[in-house]
Amino acid sequence: VRYGIPSYRLPRDIIEKEVEVIEKLGAEIRYNTRIGPELTIDQLRQDYDAVFVGVGAQLASTMRVEGEETEGVLSGIGFLGEVSRDETTPIGKRVMVVGGGNTAIDAARTAKRLGSEDVRILYRRTRKEMPAWEAEIHEAEVEGIQLDILAAPTKVSPRDDGALDVTCIRMELGEPDASGRRRPVPQEGSEFVVVMD
Repeated sequence: VRYGIPSYRLPRDIIEKEVEVIEKLGAEIRYNTRIGPELTIDQLRQDYDAVFVGVGAQLASTMRVEGEETEGVLSGIGFLGEVSRDETTPIGKRVMVVGGGNTAIDAARTAKRLGSEDVRILYRRTRKEMPAWEAEIHEAEVEGIQLDILAAPTKVSPRDDGALDVTCIRMELGEPDASGRRRPVPQEGSEFVVVMD
C-alpha cells in the first residue's frame, strides 16, 4: 500500500500507525527479505504456525506500443513507486497516462500534484467502460485532468527537443470481448499525434 497508493489517498502517517498496531499485537514483519534458496516457505512453516506472504502486484503490463521503452515513458506502477519513495521523478508539463484503471487515475492525479499543467488520460474505450472507481474518475476531472476516450497510442517517438511525439488512433467499440466489455476497434485513417513531455 505504501508504494502503490499515493499519499493523497492514504497518508503515510496512517500506514505507520497501522503497522505499529500490528507489531504491538505480536506480528513480526521482515522487510527486504527474499523468499528463495536462503529462506523457503517450507522453512517458514516449520518455524511458525501461520505464514503470510504479501508481495503485491509489482510488475506493470506493457502497452505493446512501438517505442514504449523510450526515455520519458514510465509504467504507472513504477512512477507511483518512485514518487512514494520520495525520489526526484522528472515530470513534464504535458503528461499522458494510458489506461482506465485506478493505477492510471492515481498516476494522472499524482502528475498533476507534481506540477504538470496538461495531464490527460488516454483510454481505448468509453468512460462507462473504465474499470477505475467512479469517484476517482470524477475527482480527476474536477482536478482538471482531461479524459481522451476512444483513443489508443500506437507509437512513441523522441523529439530533438526532448519531448515525445505520441502517435494515437481513434477507436470505436465492437462486439464484447472476454472481459464482457465491447472490444475497441481502431478506426482506419484516424491517426493523430500529441506532443508530450
